Amino acid sequence: MPFQPRGPPQSPQQGSPLDKQTRSKSDMRPSPTPLQSQAMELFAAHQFRSCETLALMELSRLKASSTEDNDNIIETSLAMAASFELCGDAAINNDRHRSAIKYYREAISIVRECVFEEEPNRDQKSNHYYQMDWVRSSWEAQLRVKECRALSDIGFIYDAADILVRCFPKEVDGTLQGAASTLFDTVESHMLLGDLHVLNQRYVDAAEEYKSALCKNPYVLEAVEKLAKLGCPESDLLQIVDDGLKNLVNEIMRQNPTVEGGNDTDHEKQTLESLPQVDSLREYAFAHSTLHKNQLALSHQHFSTLVSLFPYHPYLLMQLAHIQQEMGYILRSEQNYQRVRSLDSHWVEGMDRYAHLLFQLRMSRKNAFMMQHGGYLHYHYSCHHGRAGSENRRGGCNIEVELGKLCTDMLHSNDKKPEPWACLSLYHLARDDHEKAIAFVDKAISLNPQHAFAHLLRGSILLVSHRPEHARVSFFRANDLQRDVPSYEGLVESYLAAGQYKEAVCTAKEAISGSPRDPRAITLVGLALAQAPTSHQKGEGKERAKRALKKAVALDHGALRPLFALVDLYASDSEYATCIKLLQDAIENGGKISESAPLCSVSTWNKELADVIQAKMAEIYMLSEDFGQALECYHIAIAMNPHNGLAVQGLERIEKLLKGIDPDDEEEMEEEGEMTHLMRGQQYC
Repeated sequence: MPFQPRGPPQSPQQGSPLDKQTRSKSDMRPSPTPLQSQAMELFAAHQFRSCETLALMELSRLKASSTEDNDNIIETSLAMAASFELCGDAAINNDRHRSAIKYYREAISIVRECVFEEEPNRDQKSNHYYQMDWVRSSWEAQLRVKECRALSDIGFIYDAADILVRCFPKEVDGTLQGAASTLFDTVESHMLLGDLHVLNQRYVDAAEEYKSALCKNPYVLEAVEKLAKLGCPESDLLQIVDDGLKNLVNEIMRQNPTVEGGNDTDHEKQTLESLPQVDSLREYAFAHSTLHKNQLALSHQHFSTLVSLFPYHPYLLMQLAHIQQEMGYILRSEQNYQRVRSLDSHWVEGMDRYAHLLFQLRMSRKNAFMMQHGGYLHYHYSCHHGRAGSENRRGGCNIEVELGKLCTDMLHSNDKKPEPWACLSLYHLARDDHEKAIAFVDKAISLNPQHAFAHLLRGSILLVSHRPEHARVSFFRANDLQRDVPSYEGLVESYLAAGQYKEAVCTAKEAISGSPRDPRAITLVGLALAQAPTSHQKGEGKERAKRALKKAVALDHGALRPLFALVDLYASDSEYATCIKLLQDAIENGGKISESAPLCSVSTWNKELADVIQAKMAEIYMLSEDFGQALECYHIAIAMNPHNGLAVQGLERIEKLLKGIDPDDEEEMEEEGEMTHLMRGQQYC
């Protein structure tokens, strides 16, 4: 927004020795001239070119008058600074960032000079004092933030961060000037500097800036999210939110002091209770802290509580859908994504995850088996239970249409964000067009290199394209941006695909160090050990893999990936009775977290997975050549979910075997297909 006319002075910190001086500095903006008022109206009407032209006219007039009138030189100079700021704001909105930076610097120079002229005993001030970059007025602080935001927009990240660090020093040997500059820190300056520090990978400094922003205003929810993402401990995060609430209460009490004879403690308590949604702030901090520590079950509880309080909040619904998708609650996740779409059909943020869910459903029907490669695209092999029966078994055509519609809607809503292009990449990946899928995900990354999901998706596409070395680079970048289990899954699968088993095991163990009780991380260790050659594990790799997978199953009885990996290990040793026992126990105990499991354990069991376990049990019966039991399990699976591709293909396979036809013989299958087609044609005639 352009500059505003002079308003009430900002209140300094109570008891500061600079109270009187700070009030005068905070009230430096002049009242707008008639021409500036017209320019401001044009700016509000988004007529930025006309606004800049009018502001330049006023600037030219003021420069001419300043040479004639020396009595009001300071007032004229401040009016010129206001015109420069208006020109900068208009130039920014016309995508002329370099011109805007020039305008802002002109305004800053004038404001600083006017502040120095009004300093008491300025003749005694040293030249060093004048040359220091410390901000000395609230107006200059706002101009500095605008200058640095423009610099960051054109890629000068380091320069922008350096200016903010010099202009808003934290401590300057306890000197008066350093203390004065801290009075003009704002939430915007702290958040901008924190974001710049993240881009420069100065994460400790970034966390300090976000903490300062929260202390100034505890309702800066974006700071809560970013601190949680940077790994701020939960107790520290909650303490910072409480400190911000205390500061806010103190400020309100200072503006509305206790009546004479009143109780300050009661007044403070009443003020705190009058603040809106204090408990929700803490719940929000809990939700994001547990989410970024990969404690999905706890995070699911906190976000569910928030959604119950704010049932029409699209962002909260989206976060809940993300977590449910990670936990395997496919139906609930899809329903919440659809609620977001119904609340705001133009909502873009995070909806590439919804596209990923639709992609999972498409591939689960199309392939009818667990994807052997694919990183984050890896799915539990579940087919979508509960959708309309009109969708056919073969390819989930309606899902593909839905995915295409989502792409179109998102591109029409905002094609400058990475999510629509990631969605389009998934659409082409579902159509087996890897070349276009890579091109569109690269477009998403170019729009926002900090978008972790785009790097995750790129690695997954490269992995299914049998390029594990290139995929690993993308997964590393995704893991650097967000250290979650899916990025570690991609890294482990890339190493395994490249035959680098030692690196796969080490990466899986690193995932456990970040999420020690997460069954998904423990599963990674089991999978890496199971696939590593015996020579790499001194002959104990398979047993160690079994122990890791058993631990993962104990933590989450409903997780299919560790369960099926464990079953496959026993099946490779022909221990079919043990396999059947594991699968039967999963059906009976699925979703019941063991008593020894911690509160943060995940339970992904739900009715959608029962048909998949039945299909897996049928496979084991086929390996043991118990075709009768296998046939029964396939029929049960299809009765539970007619769209279960695993069961459908398995049933067709066992029927061919019972007829004496080799299901792997393509020639016999083609002849049988031609004969069936001929018989159907005769019946039609």
